[in-house]
Amino acid sequence: MLRKFALSLGIVVCVTLAGCAPAPQSDGPTAAKEVSKRAILFPNYPQAGRTYLSFSSAHGFQVNYLGQGGASKLWYPGNRAVLDEEYKRDVIGGTQVLCWRHGGNTYNPVTKKRGGNFACMPLDLSRKTIVAELAGDPFKLTTGALPYRLNRCVAPAEFTFDRNRFGC
Repeated sequence: MLRKFALSLGIVVCVTLAGCAPAPQSDGPTAAKEVSKRAILFPNYPQAGRTYLSFSSAHGFQVNYLGQGGASKLWYPGNRAVLDEEYKRDVIGGTQVLCWRHGGNTYNPVTKKRGGNFACMPLDLSRKTIVAELAGDPFKLTTGALPYRLNRCVAPAEFTFDRNRFGC
């Protein structure tokens, strides 16, 4: 069941739809396989009031601020704007999942799909994408302004994690 979710979604790894980002070179199933081999470093993910750094070979580094009530902000590599998104936990077929919804005007370069509907993936797989976290909204993503244009292969310096292990 977990494999079906991961492969059918083309790995919506953390997260997610990109507004105008260029398409990464890696394909979804390869990224799912890479991520599934990792240990869960943040078993309490997702928690509101925290900013998370995720990484997969498909998307590169992404930054998510999770707000209250399922509201979230996504800083996606190459984008010129913060993306509004929604997240929720659910159970599908007996499997805990984490689901994300982005606006209908967004596009996921990995899955080649437009936003508008919730896309879900197993919670454990979602947790394996997270490589670092920070308290609060240190990048002020809730303002809608990006600190700078994020490079898919370069994580913001504010995060502490094994930069030799995670990266392009």
